[in-house]
Amino acid sequence: MMRLNEPQYNFEKTIDECVSGITGNVALRDKLTSSKPDLMAEEEKYLGAASTGKLFTIKPINTDVDADPVVINALKKSELVKIYDKYFVSEQKPARKIYDALLNAAKEKCPFCGGIGTPHNLDHFLPKAHFPQFSVQPCNLVPSCRDCNMDGKAHAFATNEEDQIIQPYVDNERFFSDQWIFATYHVGVDGEPGDFEYFVNPPGGWPAVDKQRARKHFQDFNLAKRYATKAAELLGTVLRQRESLLQIGLSSEIINTALLQPGIDDAPFVNHWQKGMYQALMQALH
Repeated sequence: MMRLNEPQYNFEKTIDECVSGITGNVALRDKLTSSKPDLMAEEEKYLGAASTGKLFTIKPINTDVDADPVVINALKKSELVKIYDKYFVSEQKPARKIYDALLNAAKEKCPFCGGIGTPHNLDHFLPKAHFPQFSVQPCNLVPSCRDCNMDGKAHAFATNEEDQIIQPYVDNERFFSDQWIFATYHVGVDGEPGDFEYFVNPPGGWPAVDKQRARKHFQDFNLAKRYATKAAELLGTVLRQRESLLQIGLSSEIINTALLQPGIDDAPFVNHWQKGMYQALMQALH
């Protein structure tokens, strides 16, 4: 739910770099070279589907009869996976610079969880075990933190429109420009800090399916708990600042304007935990 800029390297360049790194397996190099037009045609289908939230319409490969089927042209599943593992990820290969560029472009903020975690590897948005034709397609490779990669998305993929999580590179702009994550602050008793409850409330004009997709993303990546945890870490400091300002005679209205509103305005993006936190405090502390 953080927008990622279009990758620096396109799919064609990525394939070329992988080809140049295949030095000891002439047959695989020739297969990849001859399959390049077919792979790029598949990318066009991917990008078209992703931009409309319909990646679920791309069918996974069928391994019921053959565990290692031919996927595209003459390339088998195992070969496409090998291209990623051995000729894209390997630090000794030319394509590794593309891997690093994709990872570094996230600026140490995982797009799935809104920057709470730090990406340490690339996640295949459509898992390479089921969609190996996209194993080295840059727009299918999302920098991801461990929690989102292992516990949030894992190897799952949507089979219907409502379950399609947000694709950070090419999904609909509404997921990134409209606020749909909010919070409520429950005031503590006897002077103790309260707690935050984050929830999804998409704009009324959104299509019903996009509202459900937002809820699915929020749930899968456990954002209610993770956002509330981040807000709780900052809450004590904000409450002490507010109390100090009250003691010198400032009104709640002035404090809200001077202390809380900047927290809303300075949030890194519209659905960041900080924005919801300060909005909730503004609402609760009059």
